[in-house]
Amino acid sequence: MKRFTLLLALAAMLLAGGTALAAQEKNMVPCAVCGYMIPKDQALTTEYEGTTYYFCEAGCKAYFLMDPAAMAAGKDMDPVCGMVVKKAGSIEAVHGGRQMHFCSNACKDKYFANPAEYEINYDVVSNEVKPQKEMKYTATFEGRPYFFVSEANKIAFEKNPDAYTYAECPVSGKVFLRKDAPAKVVYEGKTRYFCCDSALEKFNKDPKKYSGPAVGTKGCGEKDGKMKKADAGAAKEAGCPAAQAGACPKAKTCKQGKSS
Repeated sequence: MKRFTLLLALAAMLLAGGTALAAQEKNMVPCAVCGYMIPKDQALTTEYEGTTYYFCEAGCKAYFLMDPAAMAAGKDMDPVCGMVVKKAGSIEAVHGGRQMHFCSNACKDKYFANPAEYEINYDVVSNEVKPQKEMKYTATFEGRPYFFVSEANKIAFEKNPDAYTYAECPVSGKVFLRKDAPAKVVYEGKTRYFCCDSALEKFNKDPKKYSGPAVGTKGCGEKDGKMKKADAGAAKEAGCPAAQAGACPKAKTCKQGKSS
């Protein structure tokens, strides 16, 4: 139980402090990992057992793909008491553009009385989950805040953010750490990362076709091993000890976790 709860909590690192959008807006869907509400037509996606899952960023998609069966189990964690609950039948609420689930109205009321008390975050350099109020060092990268437990970790991140940041190949839909991308190109002022040279070639032939999120996750036909290298980046270098051990059932949650 303790391991499962920790893995739930680790999902917090992906978008804590990220884009907040009103859940009541039409065509909004929750990220399958962290719960942030995002426009459906801007979300990254993948198919699993006939169901489409949506993600707010490549990092969330990467964690889902490490263990889709566990991620699709329909569970969340109450951010107040740490209880793992089934989303169906739980007390649901949205705060800061994020969908959350509670075991009871008492926990929901306690959370909304003081949300900051239950915020946690994830140091992407040292792989540590801590209460956000204890993480004194911060950095902003591409408009998103990152939190660190030490100045050394902050410096390491700022020196090489691509070692801790994910990308999605716009052609194949594969996700990987940016540092592992075999190819990249700047298009319309934005750097696009590719899982293989074949994907880059397809993109260059018709960049407008691939200017949005990839549809699902598929191969690109590369046979020279570069695809395999990119895939390994997501599975083995995810910045998560549990992922590296081959056991990473991330659930859609982002708050404080403790065993129950």
